[in-house]
Amino acid sequence: MLTRLIKNFAMAIPLLVLASCGTNFTHSPTTSSTLISRPQPSARPTTTTTTYPARPPHPHVFVIVMENLGYRAAMSTPHLASLAHFWAYATNYYATTHPSLPNYLSLIGGSTYGISSGCTSCFVNAANLPSELSQKGITWTAYMESIPRDCYLSPYAPGGLYAGKHDPFIYFKNIRSSTPLCSNIQPLSQLTSKLGSSQAHLASFIWITPNICNDGHNCSPNTAGAWLDKMVSQIVSSNQWKDNGALYVTWDEGNGGDYRGISANGNIISSGGGGHVLTLVIEPGLAAGTEITQPMDHYALLKTIETNFGLGQLGLSANPKLPVLP
Repeated sequence: MLTRLIKNFAMAIPLLVLASCGTNFTHSPTTSSTLISRPQPSARPTTTTTTYPARPPHPHVFVIVMENLGYRAAMSTPHLASLAHFWAYATNYYATTHPSLPNYLSLIGGSTYGISSGCTSCFVNAANLPSELSQKGITWTAYMESIPRDCYLSPYAPGGLYAGKHDPFIYFKNIRSSTPLCSNIQPLSQLTSKLGSSQAHLASFIWITPNICNDGHNCSPNTAGAWLDKMVSQIVSSNQWKDNGALYVTWDEGNGGDYRGISANGNIISSGGGGHVLTLVIEPGLAAGTEITQPMDHYALLKTIETNFGLGQLGLSANPKLPVLP
């Protein structure tokens, strides 16, 4: 019954042809148990290979990073598959490495800095996305679920649900040492209280780290999927997202035995990476169920954000072989 309703809906709304700079796309049927709560995307395009349409930069970019789930397992999780087919998703996206921490660092620093563990005091002195945003006068906030206060720099928090290794911001010395910068690290409750308000002021770049249950690290993919579905619904109901905003959702790393990644030439390789993961692209105007098939990784997501805000490219995000997301 639900599938027939969704197909009827897709036939009733206007047709939009999606584009991407040399990126290949295919499409899948949309299935969702929460369609009514989501703003409706465009109908599926009639072509599978197009280019992104010219569009102005996103004034607001949201990033959510989930935990430890391979692409196949994600697409077998009902809430996650539903989100993918309702919005757009990358089918050949790979994490940088194993374990968690260096993946997070690569997402805002363009490097793993040789870190190969979940160390709690291996701070780095390097340029990073937040400081570049601040230098250009672009606001940012990093929301961490289950931290007790702003500028929380400890590796753990009371209650055991916050893990500093999932908060890359506290690993950069220039952020740790600056009250104006580290005050942008805030409890997630401060964001959720604003999303429902039409008068709320949000930063241009917003990072969200769920706690270690809701991100799927310590709890099931179904629990993480339900949390993510609710969070996505809150974000896409905000004025900031509706006004040409962008929301990217990725997973820090894939299954423990999956070491596939992306080479310097932009090709998928069998070792040296962090495994195959799902990445969602949630924007107004993107066609439902769009599959972005070009190989990419966390450095490509960083490059996407840098390009959007007109920033310099950090570390390996400067690789010209890397594509960008819409």
